[in-house]
Amino acid sequence: MVAWSLILHDNFIMTKRLRVKTFALEELQGCQRCPKLRHQFKQLRVRYPDYWNRPVAGTGPETASLLLVGLAPGLHGANRSGIPFEGDSSGDLLHKTLGKLGLSGSVRITNVLKCLPQQNKPSTEELGRCHRFFEAEIDSFCTGGGRAIFALGRVAHERVLKTLGLRLALYPFAHSAVHRLSPGLILVDSYHCSRYNTQTGRLTETMFRSALRQAAKAAGVLTAKSSPANSSVAIQAAANGLPISRSGAKKKIRQ
Repeated sequence: MVAWSLILHDNFIMTKRLRVKTFALEELQGCQRCPKLRHQFKQLRVRYPDYWNRPVAGTGPETASLLLVGLAPGLHGANRSGIPFEGDSSGDLLHKTLGKLGLSGSVRITNVLKCLPQQNKPSTEELGRCHRFFEAEIDSFCTGGGRAIFALGRVAHERVLKTLGLRLALYPFAHSAVHRLSPGLILVDSYHCSRYNTQTGRLTETMFRSALRQAAKAAGVLTAKSSPANSSVAIQAAANGLPISRSGAKKKIRQ
């Protein structure tokens, strides 16, 4: 499809025409662009036969005005559950914070890299090969009325800017930093809610909640109430062989 994304250049709002291909869940699952990661999946299916062990698509309402962007699936988190930020300490803190702010089930959550990286360190090449999937998500979010992006970590911050064609130097990463990318789009930064960051004290629950609150305000969803899981949706998703997020929404990508 042909989509339009807003970018900033010389302090003027301009439009950038992006020819972004749509993609289906099946296309993501069948991606063969990173041979090392596909080989890793084969090994993990032997070691952890009950894990998802496949690329992980985004989850949450496709019409959400707030998009949360992480780095990549964790071995015992999204790689196990098949859902971004589900199953590990990072996800526990994220969903606990979403619940306290009344945002459960009302935001979209994704990762820049869709597959578990080797040694939990995505390479530049892997991020580049996965870019088309992330680009389609960002394009769909922006053209669909998205208002705020919450970047978890420096890499997520930089990939969002690169995808939108913006200069990194104009929007330096810092925890709780708020960047106006265009009149209708805000980027809010946070340190990643990883176990390492929380255990070392780099990120506290209060710091994380404060940053996420800023993003929610920018998106206009701070007063949103938690949405209970819809049993009929869960049943239908299970029938299709798809994992279920805590919001009860069927996990899929359809840009």
